[in-house]
This record gives sequence, structure tokens and C-alpha cells, in this order.
Amino acid sequence: QLGHGYSSGKQLSDSLRPQYIESLSHVRCTSVSAGELHSAVVTTDGDLYSWGDGFCGQLGLGDKRPQLLPKQVVLGDLEDEVVVSVSCGCRHSLAVTEDGQVFSFGLGHFGVLGRSFTPFEYDADTAIMDMGEDVLPPPMAMAPAANAPTLNATTNGHVQDEEGVYELTDQTRAQLDLLANLSLDDSSNQCYPVLVDSLEGINIVGACAGYRHSLVLDDEGSLYSFGSGACGALGHGDAMKQEYPVKIMDFAYQGIRIMQMSAGVDMSMAVSTKGDVYAWGKATEGRLGLGTLFNEVKLPRHVPIPGKDGAENGKAVDVECGYVHSIIVGLDGTIHMCGGVGIDGEDDGQKEDMDDIQL
Repeated sequence: QLGHGYSSGKQLSDSLRPQYIESLSHVRCTSVSAGELHSAVVTTDGDLYSWGDGFCGQLGLGDKRPQLLPKQVVLGDLEDEVVVSVSCGCRHSLAVTEDGQVFSFGLGHFGVLGRSFTPFEYDADTAIMDMGEDVLPPPMAMAPAANAPTLNATTNGHVQDEEGVYELTDQTRAQLDLLANLSLDDSSNQCYPVLVDSLEGINIVGACAGYRHSLVLDDEGSLYSFGSGACGALGHGDAMKQEYPVKIMDFAYQGIRIMQMSAGVDMSMAVSTKGDVYAWGKATEGRLGLGTLFNEVKLPRHVPIPGKDGAENGKAVDVECGYVHSIIVGLDGTIHMCGGVGIDGEDDGQKEDMDDIQL
């Protein structure tokens, strides 16, 4: 994902300091984005280049192969379009063109692409057996749900109801999707840019790809979200997923116009045209700047920013969501950070409590 390619037949090692990408020396770049394992840039000519891990089609190059050097994206609906910005998520990407359209590509689970896509085809029973304990440690996270698809599987150590039927959660399905992607044909429309046509007639000026959800912004300051609704990350007041863009009506009802936004890991933040910051989604460890009273915030809430006089009347121009922390850029050029001081204890095995950095 660093874009430096090979040297003497071997992939170059990690770079501990910024290193110039020689293969982009023939173009001038105006926009850049880094995802989990892939990167992309937009040039002054409106061309899009991507590189890194392509396992889920997130490079938009028409296949799932990794790309060690930047390669121009010329396939799919993006052909002949002038790109103005790009955003790389975990395993998907979004590109916005000068005529206000947004194109998506990559792994489509949870609806993060905001459009229909070639579905994964796999035998669920076999897939579960093939996962093994090394991939999916027992007990499998399966919970009863009304009208949920069921599997007749008998994997040892997994939860089973009275009828011997397993019911998959969204998390388990996402893991199955990744396995199924091994057999996904390169011609799948997840492997190249496709127009999000449900936004037809709406002039999109920005897009942000998060971990498993996406945000897009129109020229009137309305914000749309789609993908996983885990922890309320979509801002619709619930935890439901949305497979197509849905306007966040809480902003519309209050007459709030958005000018900038960021999608992180199950959390979102936005800056209004008045410089106010709003946050929603996963709130543990103070990552939203709302303290630690809430684990989840399912509707946008105002985030107070301290001004130079100590009063919470500061204004912002930019926000960025990460994994367990967020950064806010103040109108006066100050930087405000909130969230955990280290990696999430549940994920890295650390058990001690961590102090929060509050705004």
C-alpha cells in the first residue's frame, strides 16, 4: 500500500519516514486517501490511481490482485469521468466526480457501496466448516433473530437452538463474505467503479468511506449515510444497516447544513457551516468527545469545543475519525483530540483501564 513496488525482485520494506513515490512523478496530485491496506490519489487532470491490497476489488482495477505501484483506474462507469476526490475505507472505496456523481467499488457487505452488486455465492454450511477454529473461534457469535436466514450445521462448540438451527449475525456473514471472496469472479461489479445511481439528481460534493459504513455530502449541506448501522454509526436513531444512501434527517429537521464529515470505525463526525461539530456512533473511551456517559450515540449530538477563553464556544473547520480517537481542527488553527490513549483494550489483550483525552 506504500506504492514503492519492487527492488531487485523483492517487495520494498516498511518506510519509517515519508518517501517520494517515483512512479507518480509524471503527474501532480491534488487529493489522497489511505485505507486499511490500500491507497489512492487524484491528479490535477482528474485521473484516479490506486494501489495496495485488491483482494476485495477496492482498487477498482477489475480484478482482486494486489498492486505494488500506482495504477490508473480506467474501468467501469468511471471511464471518461473527471474525478475530484477519493476516499478509501477498510475494504471499499468511493470516488466523486466534477459533475457531482459518486462511484463505489470493493467489498459490498453491509451495503457500504450504496448500490446493488454481484452477490456472493457460497454454500454456507461448507463455508462455516472451512472456517475452522483458527479463523472463527468457538462459540460463533450467533444470535436468535426473527425471520433470519438459517443454516443446518453441526459445528462443535457453537451455539445451537432447540431445533438445531444456526442463525448468522451480520458479523458472521461479513466473515463468510471474505471467505467467499476467494471464489468471486474478477468480473464482479465490486471490482470496478459503478455509479451509485440512487443519488441521481443530487449533486454530491464529498464522500467518506469508513470501516463498514459510508457518508456522502451534497451541495446543499445534506448528509447521507449507508452501510452498517452498528452502534448508531449512520445517525438515523437505530442500529439498522442501509444498503442505499439515506439522508440524515436529524440535521434536516434542525436546519443544520454540513460542510465536512468523517467516517471512522462505527462512528461518524461532521462540521456544520456554522463551525459546530456533531458526532454519533460508538462512544466508548470518549472517542466522540462526548465524555464516557454513553456507549453509543444513535443520533447526531453537538460536541462542545473549548475556545481560547475557556468557554465551550469554539468553532471547527475539520474533523477526522480514527479507530479509538478523533481529531478536530479549530477555526483558530488549534488541534483538539479525544478518545483512548492506546489501542482498544478488548482488541489488544490489555486489561487495565485507560484514561480518556477529553476535549
